[in-house]
Amino acid sequence: MHKIFCLALMLALSAACRTASQPTTATPASAIPAVQTETAEPLQTEKPTNSAPLTQAEEKTQKTTASEIQKTSQEPILSVAETPAPKTDEQPKKELVFPAIPAPDQAVFEDEELIDFSDRSLHPFAGLVPDKQAPQSAPWAYEQLKYGIYYTFIKAGTAYIRNRGLVNINGREAYLLQTTAFSAPVIDAVFKVRDINQSWLDAKDFYSLGYGQSVREGTYLRDEWVTFDYQGKEYKGLVNKKKNSRPVQGPLEIKVVDMLSSLYYVRSQDLKVGQDLVFDIVNRAKQYPLLVKVLKKEKVKTAAGTFNTILVEPQIRGEGIFVSKGKNLKVWVTDDEYKMPVKMKVEVFIGSVSAELLEYQRQESANIL
Repeated sequence: MHKIFCLALMLALSAACRTASQPTTATPASAIPAVQTETAEPLQTEKPTNSAPLTQAEEKTQKTTASEIQKTSQEPILSVAETPAPKTDEQPKKELVFPAIPAPDQAVFEDEELIDFSDRSLHPFAGLVPDKQAPQSAPWAYEQLKYGIYYTFIKAGTAYIRNRGLVNINGREAYLLQTTAFSAPVIDAVFKVRDINQSWLDAKDFYSLGYGQSVREGTYLRDEWVTFDYQGKEYKGLVNKKKNSRPVQGPLEIKVVDMLSSLYYVRSQDLKVGQDLVFDIVNRAKQYPLLVKVLKKEKVKTAAGTFNTILVEPQIRGEGIFVSKGKNLKVWVTDDEYKMPVKMKVEVFIGSVSAELLEYQRQESANIL
């Protein structure tokens, strides 16, 4: 039930990636096309300025406190501070500093339920507040989407996928993308769902700077976050499952996207029937190629209106052979400059799970949260 419900709640391409997150042999990243981006400036860690020198006792206290907080990982991280440079030629290590409160969420739609950020381990970037004055030019500028989640013909919940605006990460502007998912009141008593997914997508070249997931589904609890360190050529993060933490780390030779930002990367492309997309994705401790087949054009009717759409089907390529992982997932995006996802459907053991667009808002700066 956990994986079936999540397929719909993650929406569109992110659902395909979650289905594919089971252990599998993936084609090496070097063997498939990477996310096509211009060469970006290396991500630089901002050093604190105008700070008085610390005494040895203060340095020891500061490092011990940060290390202890990092070990428990019960609060999100806001910034990175450097430790004193070692007396060797090695690069200085970084200590993590945690903020008290993440960026607040706000309602956009009528009767919208807000996600509860308390008692969750969020990404280091979660405390960054979007700049409401920063101009946006991407197809998803100021966009807010509301979906109904259905098991066959029964409404199982509601999900929101939104662009919360631009934040600054070490000199790079990035879109804060977010999905939240809620089970319907009738389901809450037996399987309560309150999920949040966040991703930070480079605003210029559309590659991911990091992502975070916080899952609350019945008795299943999991928090994880990953940061993509392109300068250090690695991705690293933390997974908290049932209050037990473990680090996540792996090599990173090329620009990549995560589960949520993969949807937005596809939306930035010129989709043409018969011309498939292939790009690299990272989820947890796995890096693998994602194939998106562009199948055909269709007219789709939803509660939000009737749309001319392009039907795409995410698949996984492994060992040089194109194979479909999980079930038959299909995604309909509008056939216009927005490429807005209006419907998603996946076949399950009995019946199907689908997500249908109920309402949407965009092109209004007041929508920035």
